[in-house]
Amino acid sequence: MSSRLRLKQTTSLVGGVIALALAAPAFAQNQPAPAQDEEEIAQATEVDAIIITGSRIPQNEFTSTSPVQVITTDRAERRGLADTAQLLQSSTVAAGAPQVTAAISSAFVTDGGPGAETISLRGLGANRTLVLLNGRRAGPAGTRGGVSAFDLNVIPQSALSRVDILKDGASSIYGSDAVAGVVNLITNDNPDGGEMGVFVSAPFEGGGEQYNISGAFGRTFDRGYFNIAGDIFSREALRAGDRDYLNCRNQYVFEPGTRNRADRIDPRTGQPQCTDVAWGQVYVYGPDFSGRAGRFQFDYDGDLGQYIPPMPSNPAVAATYPDAPPGFFLVNYDPASRAVTNNLHPFALNETIIPEVDRYTVFADGAYDLGGGVEAYAEVLLNRRESRTDSYRQFWNYTYTADFLDFYYGPGAGGDPLTGFTGLNYLSATPITDHFSQEQVVDYGRIVAGLRGDITGGFLDGWQWDVFAQYSRSDGDYTSDVILDDAVASTNFKTSSCVGTNLPVSGRPCIDVDFTDPDFLAGNLTAEERAFLFDTETGNTLYEQTYIEGFIGGEVMELPAGPLGLALGFHLRKDEIDDVPGEVTLADNSWGLSGAGITRGTEETREAFAEIAVPLVRDLPFARDVSLSLSGRYTDTKTSGDATTYKIGLNWEFIDGFRLRATHGTSFRAPALFELYLADQTSFAGQRNIDPCLNLDTRLADGSVSQEVYANCTNPAGPGGGVAGDFTGGVVTAEVFTGGGLGVLEAETSEATVIGLVFTPPNSGLSLAIDYFEIEIENEVTNLGAGGILLACYTSENFLTDPICNQFDRDPVNNGIIEVRDSFINIADQANRGMDFTAQYRHDWDWGTLTLDTQATLTLENNTSLFANLTVEPLGEIGNPEWVGNVNATFQTGPWTAFWGFDWIGEQSNRLDFFDANGTVNQVIDGRETELETEVGMVGFHSVSLQYEWDDWRILGGIANLFDERPPQASSLVTGTLGNSVFESQYTEAFYGRRGFVRISRAF
Repeated sequence: MSSRLRLKQTTSLVGGVIALALAAPAFAQNQPAPAQDEEEIAQATEVDAIIITGSRIPQNEFTSTSPVQVITTDRAERRGLADTAQLLQSSTVAAGAPQVTAAISSAFVTDGGPGAETISLRGLGANRTLVLLNGRRAGPAGTRGGVSAFDLNVIPQSALSRVDILKDGASSIYGSDAVAGVVNLITNDNPDGGEMGVFVSAPFEGGGEQYNISGAFGRTFDRGYFNIAGDIFSREALRAGDRDYLNCRNQYVFEPGTRNRADRIDPRTGQPQCTDVAWGQVYVYGPDFSGRAGRFQFDYDGDLGQYIPPMPSNPAVAATYPDAPPGFFLVNYDPASRAVTNNLHPFALNETIIPEVDRYTVFADGAYDLGGGVEAYAEVLLNRRESRTDSYRQFWNYTYTADFLDFYYGPGAGGDPLTGFTGLNYLSATPITDHFSQEQVVDYGRIVAGLRGDITGGFLDGWQWDVFAQYSRSDGDYTSDVILDDAVASTNFKTSSCVGTNLPVSGRPCIDVDFTDPDFLAGNLTAEERAFLFDTETGNTLYEQTYIEGFIGGEVMELPAGPLGLALGFHLRKDEIDDVPGEVTLADNSWGLSGAGITRGTEETREAFAEIAVPLVRDLPFARDVSLSLSGRYTDTKTSGDATTYKIGLNWEFIDGFRLRATHGTSFRAPALFELYLADQTSFAGQRNIDPCLNLDTRLADGSVSQEVYANCTNPAGPGGGVAGDFTGGVVTAEVFTGGGLGVLEAETSEATVIGLVFTPPNSGLSLAIDYFEIEIENEVTNLGAGGILLACYTSENFLTDPICNQFDRDPVNNGIIEVRDSFINIADQANRGMDFTAQYRHDWDWGTLTLDTQATLTLENNTSLFANLTVEPLGEIGNPEWVGNVNATFQTGPWTAFWGFDWIGEQSNRLDFFDANGTVNQVIDGRETELETEVGMVGFHSVSLQYEWDDWRILGGIANLFDERPPQASSLVTGTLGNSVFESQYTEAFYGRRGFVRISRAF
C-alpha cells in the first residue's frame, strides 16, 4: 500500500480519532465491502476496502460492530436525486420521523432559518445527530438565532462519493451531539483526471425544476496530490398553484360510514368550499365587542347577491342585522352564507411550497509529503446559498363606526370616513397582502489543515499520528418583508385624523387608511399605503467554530487472537454565535411576528479520548472470531460542566458467515448556543390553542377533561384566581417569550444499546442483518411551548406549588392568558426503540450482474416525558410512521445499467386524537354529522432509470415517482395540510409529482 493511500485512509477514520489496522487477522481477510451500488465497492479487496464510520478497520455493513448504512451517490443519481438533503432524508433511519426540509423550514419557524435543511436520525432532532465531513466534525450553518446544526445545503451531492450513517450513539468517539448517530459525508477522490456533469430534473406538470452543473479534477504527483470540485445548483420554486392538490384546502369530510364527500359546497363553483384565509370581509361587532348577526363581504364578481339569503322578515330579528353599504353584502353565519365566503385569494396560488434556491460550491483538498514519514494536508470548502420564499398575510384593525362617533362625540366627529356602515358600534377589517417574501444569503467557509505520519523506530514503531485544525464560518443575511406594528396600531379605534403626527417607533408620517376600502381589502394598496404600512429588514447571523484535534495510536502488544491496539487523542473547540435581527424585529415593531433581541455567546469544549481494540478469541468452536472494542471520552465545557462517556462493543462470529454484534454506550450533549443564549423572542398564541381550561362544564360532562384538570382550573388559589366552568376563552392572543437557559440548563445524557444478528453465507451472494436499537435521553433540553406549559401546570400533582405554574400569567378579570414565559429547560426524558432490517443479494452471470437490496426500519417506541406525569407519544401518528423502507434492484450488462427503486412510508393515523365520548371521529358541519379523515395509508414512490456508458461518456435518464403518486389526503382539522395534502417531510417527492431526469457526464 502506498504511503499516500494509507495516510488518506487514516483521515477517513471515524471522527478523525485514529487509523489502526488493529483487529484480529480474521478482520483483515480479503472480504468485500457490501454490493450496494458500485461495482468497485462490491469487489473491494484488503487494500481498497472502505473505512466504515464507527470502526477502526476496513469493514462493511455486515462485518462492522456498530450498525452502519452506506449510501453511494451512484444510487442517488439513479433515483433522480441531485441534492444531499434528499439523499439523506429519504434514508430509512431518517424517514420515520419529521425532517427539516426546505419546504418545512420555509413554512414554519425552525432552527437554521428558512431554506435550511438538516438531518435528524431516529427523530431525535438535528441537534442530536452529528455530521462529519471526511471524518471530521463540520461546523453549523444557517440564519437566525437558532443555528446549531450542519446545513446540508453546504455540501453538494456531486462532491460526494458516499455517505456512511452510523446508527448508534457515539459520543465517546466523536464527542457532543452524537446521540442518535453520526452521518459521515465522504468526498470524491479524483487522483488523476476529472469529470464534468450536467443534471436536469423536470416535473411533468412544471414547477420545481432542478439544474446542476458540476466538475472535478485531481492530480497525483511524486510527493502529493490535489483534488478540486465545483458545483452550481439551481432549483425553481414549486408554488401552490402549480399543483391542484396543493391549494384550496377543503373540510375533506365524509358521510359517516361511506366515502361520499360531505363538505360544504360553494354554489358559485359547485365544488367543495375552499377553507383557506378569508378575504374581502369586514366583521361586525356590537357594544363591548359582542358578536352581531353577520359580516360584510364585498361583491368582487358581481354575482354574490343571488347566493346570499334574504334578510329575516321578522322585525325583531331583522333589527339585529345591520345594513350593508353599497357593493357589500351581509354574509350571515348560516350555512348558505358560509358557503359563499371568499377563502382562496389569488395570492395563495403564488405561495411558495418548495423555495427557489441557487447554490455555488468549491471544494478542494490535497496533501504534500514533507519527508521523514510526515505529510501535510488541507481541505477548503466554500459555499454560497441564495434562497427565496413568497407568501401572503392577512392583517386587521378595529375601527369605531360613524354611529359610535356620532353618539359619543356628536355628528361628524373626527371626520370618520366609514359613514357607509350604519347600525354598528365597531367593525374589524381583514385585508390581505402579498408583502411577505423572505430571502437568505448564506456564505459558508471551512478550512482544515493538518500534519500526519508514521513513527518509525523505538517503542512506538509502526504507530500513526494525526494533528489538524479546523475553522468554519457561516455568515448569513436574512431579509424579510414586515408589516409595521405602530402603523397598524395608528389606525385602531381612531376618533380623529392622525395626519401631521409621526409614528412612535418607525417615525413615519402618519396617514389615514380606510381598511374597509374594497381595493384595500383585496390587497390592492396604493403606493402611499404600502410605504406607510410596510417595510423590509435584514438581519445577520454569524456562527464560527474553531477546533484542534490530535491523536496517536498503534499496536501495543500481540495477543493469542491478534494485536491489541490503543489510540489516544485530544480535542479543543470553541463555538461562537452572533445573531443580530433587523431593526424592526429588534424594536418589536413587526405586526403579528415575533420580536427578538441579539443572540450572542460562546462555548468552549475540552476533551480527551481513548480507544482500545481487544481480540479475544479466534478459530475455536462457535467462536471463529470474537473481539471487543472499548472507547472512553472526558468532556469539559465552559457552560455545562463535565462528563465522561464510554462505549463497549462486542463482535462475535460464531461460524463462518454468522455473527452477533452488540454495543452499549453513553452520550453527552451540551446545550447548543441558541439554547443557552437566545435573546427573548416574542410571539403570539391564540387563547383557544393553548388554554386547557376552556368549556370545562361541557367537557367534564362528555368525558373529554379529567376531574383533576377541572378542579385545578377552577381552583380560586390557582393562577389568576381560577376560571369558571363555562369560561370559553380570552378575546386576545397571549404573548409568548422564548429565551435561553444559561445558568439553568444542564447537559443531556443518554444511553444507547444495539444488538444485532448478521448472516452472510459464504459464496451465496446473500447478506442479511437485523438490529434492535434502544436510545434513552435524560434531562433533554427543549422548550415546552405555551400550550405545553399550561398543560403541565394544570395536570401537575403539585398544582399549587409546582414552579411551572409561575411561567404564565392569567388575567384575574377576564381570565385570559396574558403572557407565557417559554425558556429552554431540562425535561424528564425521551425514549426511542426499534429494529433495522438490511438485506442484499448479488448474482453474476456471464451476461450480466443483478444486485438487490432492501432496508426497513420498524419503530417500536418514540415518546417524550415532558414531566413525570406528562408523556407525548407521536409514534404512529401522521408524520411519524412505524414502518418505512425501500427496495432497490440494479442490473448491469456491458455498458448498460438498469435501475428500479421503491421507497415506501407506512400507514399512520391521528384517529385517537379525535375520539369523542362515543368513540367516533365525527364533526358536525351545518347541523350535519360528518366523519373526519384521520388516517393515511401506505404510500410508495417508484423510480426507474437506464444508464449507458461509452468511451469516457455516461448518460443516465429516468423517471422519479413513476406512477405520479400524490400526497395522502386528510381532513384539515386533523393535521397540517397543503390543500388537503398532508404536509410532512416524507412526502416531498409527491409534492413534485412525476418528474423526468437526465444526467450526462464525461470523464477526462
